[in-house]
Amino acid sequence: MPIRRRIGLAYLSGALPCFEEFGNLPTDLMRADGLIDGKPASEVLDMLIIPGGSLVESQSINSVVSKEILNMAKDGKFILGICSGLQVISKRTDVGRLSTIPIIREGLGLIDAEFQPLVCTDQVKAKIVDNSFICETVGAEVSGFHCHTYGKTILHCNAKPILVSHIKHANYRSAPQDLVSGIANKEGNVVGVFVHALLDQNPLIIESIVKSLGISQLELQDIRKANAKLVLEMKSEVGINTNIRPITVDKKVSVMVLVTALGSGSGKTFLVTGMAGALKKRGYNVGLIKIGGDIRDSVPALYLVKEPIKSFSSIKISDSGWCSVHESVDEACKLHNFLFVEGAMSAFTGLLNSKKSRPASTLEVAASLGVPVIVVVTCDKEGIEGGLVNVLNYVNVLRLLGVNPAGVILNKMSTSYLNDEDKKIIECAFENVGVKLVGIVPSMKFEKRGMIPEVEICYSDFGAQAVDVVERYIDLDLLVSLAKVPKHVNVDYVAFVEKFKKLLTNYYDPLV
Repeated sequence: MPIRRRIGLAYLSGALPCFEEFGNLPTDLMRADGLIDGKPASEVLDMLIIPGGSLVESQSINSVVSKEILNMAKDGKFILGICSGLQVISKRTDVGRLSTIPIIREGLGLIDAEFQPLVCTDQVKAKIVDNSFICETVGAEVSGFHCHTYGKTILHCNAKPILVSHIKHANYRSAPQDLVSGIANKEGNVVGVFVHALLDQNPLIIESIVKSLGISQLELQDIRKANAKLVLEMKSEVGINTNIRPITVDKKVSVMVLVTALGSGSGKTFLVTGMAGALKKRGYNVGLIKIGGDIRDSVPALYLVKEPIKSFSSIKISDSGWCSVHESVDEACKLHNFLFVEGAMSAFTGLLNSKKSRPASTLEVAASLGVPVIVVVTCDKEGIEGGLVNVLNYVNVLRLLGVNPAGVILNKMSTSYLNDEDKKIIECAFENVGVKLVGIVPSMKFEKRGMIPEVEICYSDFGAQAVDVVERYIDLDLLVSLAKVPKHVNVDYVAFVEKFKKLLTNYYDPLV
């Protein structure tokens, strides 16, 4: 029997259709042509989920898709927008986070609200404060996580708040407060939320949606079967609308590399995204873990590899992040055969902060896992010469502290004046310290907006550029050979920090 109630998922460039599981409810994909089985989506679907992503920045909601969304709303059918999906169905969003003037992206106006920059990446508890088709249990508490850049909500007269999140951090700082994180239209059939995994972590949300759609338990089983096929279809493609279909690699052992850098702005998110996408193309089941709480850094890679954010996707350092080191990695290894752990800032950042709980740095995480470390060094400000001196010192200190620096990527490098002899000298310099040169990436100039992960990003463009750069300039076979199985290393963090302090005072002492 055909499914009586059909739930669509917007599958568009810049969307994140696998970022969460949406309660395993979607049965159909609505693509850029706005059709389902050759018919207008508004005639076929009973509900549409518009996922998070860079839909606003990408401006990938075309006139055809807009028409279908508006027709569904007009007919009283259900629409659920999540994060960027909420912004799409609202009035407007200012995406000019670091701009001196607002940069406005207009929405469809179904929800009477607008948004301005506010970063939040917390796991959250939220309270249902009014009813809608996703929940009628006013006063109930639900859970999920935030992962947004434009979370400051301005409500107008026809907006109905339905959900309030209790957050701990905003704009990278401790800032406990309550934020409106769910809004409905007056009729209650159009809803937008900032809370990701709302349908996955809260049975009462699924129960309300099932009740609103009049779905029986038997029908729900059929929906879940259709969803399982849909997920396989989505995950069989790298990114969206690329038509790149990798062949699965039978790798039963999970291996890992940890990617760090000499500091922020090195391009490690760009390179991790490209490496993850390139290995997905080769058939690896790639997983991403972020050290610290800013999971937004993992999202461009997750866009390509089609994996969700889980509680283990963020390693807790100090008061930032979600999950302990070994629990995070153990859980990730159950699902993936190649893991990237992306560090926060410099590997050393936070190591001397005695006011923070341990681990408080990327370096301590690396020591706890005993995994190979890939160091990204940017050469655009100090030139290749300064970059080499810095990274050679960096590598030596890592090794003196018992961490394994396995490879180096020279990034943002002016290669025009390098000859073959210079390149051999560079390779020899790294060989002398027991480190492999994984790649030399030249300086890149990107003309379009949407290439800065923490400001404004267009996942489709960012991901495509990252994979192209990695496939041209990174030795992927070497990268794979360097990856190792993570370990459980019991680190005495107090002694580790003391060793670092002693090293700082003695490192350049000629008598030592």
